[in-house]
Amino acid sequence: MYFLNPRLAADIFDGEYIIANLDTGLYYSVQGAAVSLLQCLPYSDVNQIIEAFSGTFPENAAMIEEELTSIFRELVSQDVIRQDEGILLENGPEFSAPDAYIPGRFNRYADMQDLLMLDPIHDVDENGWTVQSTNS
Repeated sequence: MYFLNPRLAADIFDGEYIIANLDTGLYYSVQGAAVSLLQCLPYSDVNQIIEAFSGTFPENAAMIEEELTSIFRELVSQDVIRQDEGILLENGPEFSAPDAYIPGRFNRYADMQDLLMLDPIHDVDENGWTVQSTNS
């Protein structure tokens, strides 16, 4: 079964999935058709999602298949989506088709890594200001 990494903070804003990994300080943006890969979680077979999406927009089926397969691999390699082969789902994924096809995008950002790695509760100086830990 594939599922969203429970260690991440993630939510959808205006159709864009924003995901922050507070362990690494990296954050991600998932847009367009690729949002369906996250909204349908958990599922056992990503090909069911890709086929459902391709079936909804058959004029773009080949492009959708290539694009979503590539983005899914990125999501797994970045540990956004995890797999547990020991859990079986009784039901298939719930797929709701979007109104229009918007090409999927996956972006990885590290520009706020120092800020996201701060621990404002424990890493403070004698005046109470947050300081960056020497362990990160």
